Amino acid sequence: MDNIDKITKYCLDNFGDLKNQLISQNHASEFEIDFEITYVLFLASHIDGELGYSENQFSGSVGDFLGWSELYASLLTSKVLKQPSYHIEHLKIADKHKTFGYTLIKLAYSMALIDGDLNIDERAFIGNLKDFLFADSNEICTKLETDIKNVFDGKMSNLSTELEQNDLDDGSVNIQDEDVSLEVCMDELDGLIGLDDVKDEIKKLVSYLNIQKKRRELKLSCTNLSLHMVFTGNPGTGKTTVARLVAKIYKALGFLKKGHLVETDRSGLVGQYIGHTEIKTSEVVKKALDGILFIDEAYSLHKDSENDFGQEAIDTLVKRLEDHRDRLVVIAAGYEKEMHEFIDSNPGMRSRFNTYVNFLDYSPKELFKIFALMTKENDYHLDDSASEKLLQVFKSAVEKAGAGFGNGRFARNLFEQILRNQALRLTEIDTLTKEDLITIKAQDIQSSVLD
Repeated sequence: MDNIDKITKYCLDNFGDLKNQLISQNHASEFEIDFEITYVLFLASHIDGELGYSENQFSGSVGDFLGWSELYASLLTSKVLKQPSYHIEHLKIADKHKTFGYTLIKLAYSMALIDGDLNIDERAFIGNLKDFLFADSNEICTKLETDIKNVFDGKMSNLSTELEQNDLDDGSVNIQDEDVSLEVCMDELDGLIGLDDVKDEIKKLVSYLNIQKKRRELKLSCTNLSLHMVFTGNPGTGKTTVARLVAKIYKALGFLKKGHLVETDRSGLVGQYIGHTEIKTSEVVKKALDGILFIDEAYSLHKDSENDFGQEAIDTLVKRLEDHRDRLVVIAAGYEKEMHEFIDSNPGMRSRFNTYVNFLDYSPKELFKIFALMTKENDYHLDDSASEKLLQVFKSAVEKAGAGFGNGRFARNLFEQILRNQALRLTEIDTLTKEDLITIKAQDIQSSVLD
């Protein structure tokens, strides 16, 4: 039990301050916050079957740490059980407030590891949760897994301290990368599935910046550089992943000192009262100095309402772009039509953002490649009939796709559903072979997945 208490303390130490801040700023009620904690613990503990002894002990330890009564814990569990479907999209608070998201990731990892090393289903669930909350944060999740294992051995690293230094609303994943060469960055770009037009645009930008750098070295005149960019396209098309690469590229070329990426959205920039927005926006900008500030769904800052503080965030951002013109790069992302309207809403924005990169939806074949990569990374493989059926699923999904199509996230969710279907099928086999465990068959891609 000592180890379980240590894990609980590691996950929730200083959580009270974060919780009070969420409540005081009217982001959520206490019950809503505790529900998301219960929901993640439930998913992580049931992903590989029924609740085990250690998992039950950990759930109880979390409730005790947070001061939940038996009745209150029962109410939380009852709400979880009444959910019509168990999707991580129900984590609305964590999706908006990334520091809370870190807490849930730590709890999910701990629950999955409490009874031993991660199995394939648990690793798939953690991957899906990570993608939903943080997009591309493999480094963070690897360090968290190591950290949690070290708690059992009494060897804590300083990762939790690093994460807890992030403010509530900045949405940042502010762990810096080691120095990476331009060649490595470009190889990583080329290795991404699809995104051919995006790759071409980034390569043109890199060529241009390289030439400008050489002209400066020879003391030749240079054009005024605008490193700010607008990424347009549906969710799940790789915008955040490419933004991280751009940050590394800018650093490799010497245009940014740190080359880190700070992610935020409207909730991270807009305050609740007059004067609060300027403070919040300025704090987020401060964290992004010498790196890139990535604003997701940036168009939501611009609303046709005199009582909305989004315009204050835009005005503050434009001023900070001027104040820190050599230390701050902003990438604004969102749907194409809305982003053009957003940029055109302020002359200061329009003059600074002149590089547009459009991320097209993935084709059925590209989605299939993404899925195939996930199967390979998780020690699965598709038999021929499953491959044919899966390609039809992606063709149907793309044909029906509208604004907001999940793209890569759709492939990830589909992968998780199919693994559950495969697991149910395997329960009917008495003696399982390695081939049984790793093979995905057409029957695992049930009709409900196609709808």
